[in-house]
Amino acid sequence: MEKFPSIASLVKENAQLAEMLHQLGIRYYQDADKTLDQVCRDKGIDPAKVFQHFELLRKNQDFDLAQLAPYPIEILVTLLRHSHQLFIKQKLPFLYQTIEEMDEKKFFRPDIARDLKLVFPIFAEDFIRHIYEEEDTLFDYIGFLLDCTKEIRNPGKLFFLLKTRGIHSFSIHHEAHDNELSGIRSLTEDYLLPADADLFSFILYRELQDFEKQIKQHAVIENHLLFPKAMRLENEVRWRLDQIGYLG
Repeated sequence: MEKFPSIASLVKENAQLAEMLHQLGIRYYQDADKTLDQVCRDKGIDPAKVFQHFELLRKNQDFDLAQLAPYPIEILVTLLRHSHQLFIKQKLPFLYQTIEEMDEKKFFRPDIARDLKLVFPIFAEDFIRHIYEEEDTLFDYIGFLLDCTKEIRNPGKLFFLLKTRGIHSFSIHHEAHDNELSGIRSLTEDYLLPADADLFSFILYRELQDFEKQIKQHAVIENHLLFPKAMRLENEVRWRLDQIGYLG
Protein backbone atom coordinates (compact mmCIF):
# COMPACT_ATOMS: atom_id res chain seq x y z
CA MET A 1 0.00 0.00 0.00
CA GLU A 2 1.32 3.44 -0.92
CA LYS A 3 2.29 5.77 1.88
CA PHE A 4 0.66 8.67 0.03
CA PRO A 5 -2.24 8.62 -2.44
CA SER A 6 -1.82 9.91 -5.97
CA ILE A 7 -1.92 13.61 -6.79
CA ALA A 8 -5.05 12.96 -8.86
CA SER A 9 -6.97 11.44 -5.94
CA LEU A 10 -5.84 14.19 -3.56
CA VAL A 11 -6.92 17.10 -5.73
CA LYS A 12 -10.13 15.29 -6.70
CA GLU A 13 -10.98 15.13 -3.01
CA ASN A 14 -10.06 18.78 -2.39
CA ALA A 15 -9.58 21.01 -5.44
CA GLN A 16 -7.92 23.79 -3.43
CA LEU A 17 -4.91 21.53 -2.96
CA ALA A 18 -4.17 21.97 -6.69
CA GLU A 19 -3.62 25.69 -6.16
CA MET A 20 -1.35 25.11 -3.20
CA LEU A 21 0.71 22.54 -5.11
CA HIS A 22 1.02 25.08 -7.94
CA GLN A 23 2.60 27.52 -5.46
CA LEU A 24 5.18 24.83 -4.67
CA GLY A 25 5.96 24.31 -8.35
CA ILE A 26 3.92 21.12 -8.71
CA ARG A 27 1.51 20.90 -11.66
CA TYR A 28 -1.24 18.51 -10.62
CA TYR A 29 -2.12 17.70 -14.25
CA GLN A 30 1.49 16.86 -15.13
CA ASP A 31 2.10 14.66 -12.08
CA ALA A 32 -1.44 13.33 -11.60
CA ASP A 33 -0.43 9.64 -11.52
CA LYS A 34 2.46 10.11 -9.11
CA THR A 35 2.12 9.97 -5.35
CA LEU A 36 2.68 13.12 -3.35
CA ASP A 37 5.67 11.39 -1.77
CA GLN A 38 7.27 10.82 -5.20
CA VAL A 39 6.72 14.37 -6.42
CA CYS A 40 7.96 15.91 -3.17
CA ARG A 41 11.08 13.74 -3.27
CA ASP A 42 11.78 14.88 -6.82
CA LYS A 43 11.53 18.53 -5.79
CA GLY A 44 13.22 18.20 -2.41
CA ILE A 45 10.06 19.09 -0.46
CA ASP A 46 8.96 17.52 2.85
CA PRO A 47 5.47 16.01 2.28
CA ALA A 48 4.51 16.72 5.90
CA LYS A 49 5.13 20.42 5.32
CA VAL A 50 2.87 20.29 2.26
CA PHE A 51 -0.05 19.15 4.40
CA GLN A 52 0.78 21.73 7.09
CA HIS A 53 0.78 24.41 4.40
CA PHE A 54 -2.56 23.18 3.07
CA GLU A 55 -4.13 23.17 6.54
CA LEU A 56 -3.00 26.75 7.06
CA LEU A 57 -4.45 27.71 3.67
CA ARG A 58 -7.77 26.08 4.59
CA LYS A 59 -7.98 27.88 7.93
CA ASN A 60 -7.21 31.24 6.34
CA GLN A 61 -10.20 30.78 4.03
CA ASP A 62 -12.70 30.20 6.83
CA PHE A 63 -15.45 32.82 6.69
CA ASP A 64 -17.62 34.04 9.55
CA LEU A 65 -19.24 37.46 9.11
CA ALA A 66 -20.44 37.59 12.73
CA GLN A 67 -16.91 36.91 13.97
CA LEU A 68 -15.56 39.80 11.88
CA ALA A 69 -18.29 42.28 12.91
CA PRO A 70 -16.61 43.54 16.13
CA TYR A 71 -13.32 44.30 14.38
CA PRO A 72 -12.44 48.00 14.01
CA ILE A 73 -12.42 49.43 10.52
CA GLU A 74 -8.63 49.57 10.27
CA ILE A 75 -8.46 45.79 10.88
CA LEU A 76 -11.09 45.18 8.20
CA VAL A 77 -9.10 47.26 5.71
CA THR A 78 -5.96 45.26 6.55
CA LEU A 79 -7.88 42.00 6.07
CA LEU A 80 -9.27 43.16 2.72
CA ARG A 81 -5.84 44.31 1.53
CA HIS A 82 -4.49 40.88 2.43
CA SER A 83 -7.28 39.25 0.40
CA HIS A 84 -6.32 41.45 -2.54
CA GLN A 85 -2.76 40.20 -2.34
CA LEU A 86 -3.90 36.58 -2.25
CA PHE A 87 -6.04 37.19 -5.32
CA ILE A 88 -3.21 38.85 -7.25
CA LYS A 89 -0.27 36.70 -6.15
CA GLN A 90 -1.88 33.26 -5.79
CA LYS A 91 -5.37 32.74 -7.16
CA LEU A 92 -5.14 34.66 -10.43
CA PRO A 93 -1.67 33.33 -11.43
CA PHE A 94 -2.82 29.75 -10.77
CA LEU A 95 -5.98 30.11 -12.85
CA TYR A 96 -4.23 32.13 -15.56
CA GLN A 97 -1.45 29.58 -16.05
CA THR A 98 -3.83 26.61 -15.82
CA ILE A 99 -6.07 28.05 -18.54
CA GLU A 100 -3.10 29.12 -20.67
CA GLU A 101 -1.52 25.64 -20.56
CA MET A 102 -4.66 23.55 -21.08
CA ASP A 103 -4.91 21.40 -24.18
CA GLU A 104 -8.13 22.43 -25.91
CA LYS A 105 -8.47 19.07 -27.67
CA LYS A 106 -8.39 17.16 -24.38
CA PHE A 107 -10.80 19.50 -22.57
CA PHE A 108 -14.31 18.06 -22.36
CA ARG A 109 -15.61 21.07 -24.33
CA PRO A 110 -12.94 22.41 -26.74
CA ASP A 111 -15.16 25.39 -27.62
CA ILE A 112 -15.33 26.48 -23.97
CA ALA A 113 -11.57 25.97 -23.60
CA ARG A 114 -10.92 28.29 -26.54
CA ASP A 115 -13.30 30.92 -25.15
CA LEU A 116 -11.71 30.74 -21.68
CA LYS A 117 -8.27 31.34 -23.18
CA LEU A 118 -9.64 34.54 -24.75
CA VAL A 119 -11.91 35.78 -21.96
CA PHE A 120 -10.00 35.03 -18.75
CA PRO A 121 -6.97 37.30 -19.44
CA ILE A 122 -9.37 40.19 -20.11
CA PHE A 123 -11.25 39.47 -16.88
CA ALA A 124 -7.98 39.20 -14.90
CA GLU A 125 -6.70 42.55 -16.20
CA ASP A 126 -9.98 44.29 -15.35
CA PHE A 127 -10.14 42.63 -11.93
CA ILE A 128 -6.59 43.70 -11.00
CA ARG A 129 -7.34 47.25 -12.17
CA HIS A 130 -10.41 47.30 -9.92
CA ILE A 131 -8.38 46.07 -6.94
CA TYR A 132 -5.73 48.78 -7.29
CA GLU A 133 -8.39 51.42 -7.87
CA GLU A 134 -10.14 50.38 -4.66
CA GLU A 135 -6.91 50.52 -2.67
CA ASP A 136 -5.86 53.89 -4.11
CA THR A 137 -9.25 55.53 -3.57
CA LEU A 138 -11.52 53.88 -0.98
CA PHE A 139 -8.88 52.47 1.36
CA ASP A 140 -6.73 55.61 1.20
CA TYR A 141 -9.82 57.76 1.87
CA ILE A 142 -10.71 55.67 4.92
CA GLY A 143 -7.12 56.04 6.15
CA PHE A 144 -7.37 59.82 5.75
CA LEU A 145 -10.66 59.86 7.70
CA LEU A 146 -9.04 57.85 10.52
CA ASP A 147 -6.22 60.41 10.69
CA CYS A 148 -8.82 63.18 10.90
CA THR A 149 -10.39 61.62 14.00
CA LYS A 150 -7.12 62.40 15.78
CA GLU A 151 -6.44 65.80 14.26
CA ILE A 152 -7.80 67.71 11.29
CA ARG A 153 -4.62 69.16 9.82
CA ASN A 154 -5.98 70.07 6.41
CA PRO A 155 -9.65 71.09 6.64
CA GLY A 156 -9.67 72.27 3.02
CA LYS A 157 -8.62 68.86 1.71
CA LEU A 158 -11.09 67.14 4.00
CA PHE A 159 -13.93 69.38 2.84
CA PHE A 160 -13.04 68.68 -0.79
CA LEU A 161 -12.90 64.90 -0.28
CA LEU A 162 -16.20 64.85 1.59
CA LYS A 163 -17.80 66.62 -1.35
CA THR A 164 -16.14 64.75 -4.23
CA ARG A 165 -15.75 61.25 -2.83
CA GLY A 166 -17.87 60.16 0.09
CA ILE A 167 -18.55 56.60 1.20
CA HIS A 168 -22.02 56.59 -0.38
CA SER A 169 -20.58 57.16 -3.85
CA PHE A 170 -17.99 54.44 -3.26
CA SER A 171 -20.70 51.95 -2.23
CA ILE A 172 -22.78 52.66 -5.35
CA HIS A 173 -19.74 52.24 -7.60
CA HIS A 174 -18.81 49.06 -5.77
CA GLU A 175 -22.14 47.38 -6.55
CA ALA A 176 -21.22 47.31 -10.23
CA HIS A 177 -18.22 45.05 -9.44
CA ASP A 178 -19.94 42.65 -7.02
CA ASN A 179 -20.47 39.97 -9.67
CA GLU A 180 -17.04 39.93 -11.28
CA LEU A 181 -17.18 36.38 -12.64
CA SER A 182 -20.72 36.44 -14.06
CA GLY A 183 -19.43 36.33 -17.65
CA ILE A 184 -17.24 33.28 -17.02
CA ARG A 185 -20.03 31.59 -15.08
CA SER A 186 -22.32 32.11 -18.07
CA LEU A 187 -19.65 30.87 -20.48
CA THR A 188 -19.22 27.64 -18.49
CA GLU A 189 -22.99 27.22 -18.05
CA ASP A 190 -22.72 27.64 -14.25
CA TYR A 191 -19.64 25.39 -14.16
CA LEU A 192 -21.66 22.45 -15.46
CA LEU A 193 -19.62 19.26 -15.84
CA PRO A 194 -20.53 15.81 -17.12
CA ALA A 195 -20.23 12.93 -14.66
CA ASP A 196 -17.22 11.55 -16.53
CA ALA A 197 -15.32 14.86 -16.79
CA ASP A 198 -11.54 14.57 -16.83
CA LEU A 199 -9.45 15.66 -13.87
CA PHE A 200 -8.22 18.87 -15.52
CA SER A 201 -11.75 20.08 -16.33
CA PHE A 202 -12.98 19.12 -12.86
CA ILE A 203 -10.25 21.02 -11.01
CA LEU A 204 -10.43 24.10 -13.24
CA TYR A 205 -14.19 24.45 -12.77
CA ARG A 206 -14.00 23.85 -9.01
CA GLU A 207 -11.24 26.46 -8.69
CA LEU A 208 -13.25 28.99 -10.72
CA GLN A 209 -16.20 28.33 -8.43
CA ASP A 210 -14.02 28.75 -5.36
CA PHE A 211 -12.63 32.02 -6.73
CA GLU A 212 -16.15 33.34 -7.28
CA LYS A 213 -17.07 32.30 -3.73
CA GLN A 214 -14.07 34.20 -2.34
CA ILE A 215 -14.94 37.29 -4.38
CA LYS A 216 -18.51 37.20 -3.07
CA GLN A 217 -17.30 36.79 0.52
CA HIS A 218 -14.97 39.74 -0.01
CA ALA A 219 -17.91 41.81 -1.28
CA VAL A 220 -20.08 40.79 1.71
CA ILE A 221 -17.41 42.02 4.12
CA GLU A 222 -17.24 45.33 2.29
CA ASN A 223 -21.00 45.81 1.87
CA HIS A 224 -22.13 44.65 5.32
CA LEU A 225 -19.21 45.65 7.53
CA LEU A 226 -16.77 48.05 5.88
CA PHE A 227 -19.21 50.53 4.31
CA PRO A 228 -21.47 50.91 7.38
CA LYS A 229 -18.42 51.46 9.62
CA ALA A 230 -16.92 53.85 7.06
CA MET A 231 -20.14 55.88 6.90
CA ARG A 232 -20.18 56.23 10.69
CA LEU A 233 -16.53 57.26 10.57
CA GLU A 234 -17.27 59.79 7.84
CA ASN A 235 -20.17 61.27 9.84
CA GLU A 236 -17.92 61.61 12.88
CA VAL A 237 -15.28 63.44 10.86
CA ARG A 238 -17.94 65.63 9.24
CA TRP A 239 -19.15 66.57 12.74
CA ARG A 240 -15.60 67.39 13.81
CA LEU A 241 -15.17 69.61 10.76
CA ASP A 242 -18.43 71.36 11.62
CA GLN A 243 -17.23 71.94 15.19
CA ILE A 244 -14.27 73.98 13.99
CA GLY A 245 -16.66 76.08 11.93
CA TYR A 246 -15.39 75.01 8.50
CA LEU A 247 -18.81 73.90 7.25
CA GLY A 248 -20.36 77.18 8.29
